[in-house]
Amino acid sequence: MIQQLGTKLQVRIAQEGDNAKKVNFSNVVNNPKEAEIVSLGDVLTELSTEGSILDDIIVTNQTRITKTLD
Repeated sequence: MIQQLGTKLQVRIAQEGDNAKKVNFSNVVNNPKEAEIVSLGDVLTELSTEGSILDDIIVTNQTRITKTLD
């Protein structure tokens, strides 16, 4: 049996002279649209320090598979 557990996002924002800043989101809606994910990244970049740029966004879908007894 396949059971959808959830979706997580990790937004990575590059900052001048610093390591990339990572912002994690748990319990995101299943199968979010690419445009919505990028929009979230853009908003977080605007809220970051001046000179920050959106590096990338990692989407993780978690699924549980269990053996069923027939």
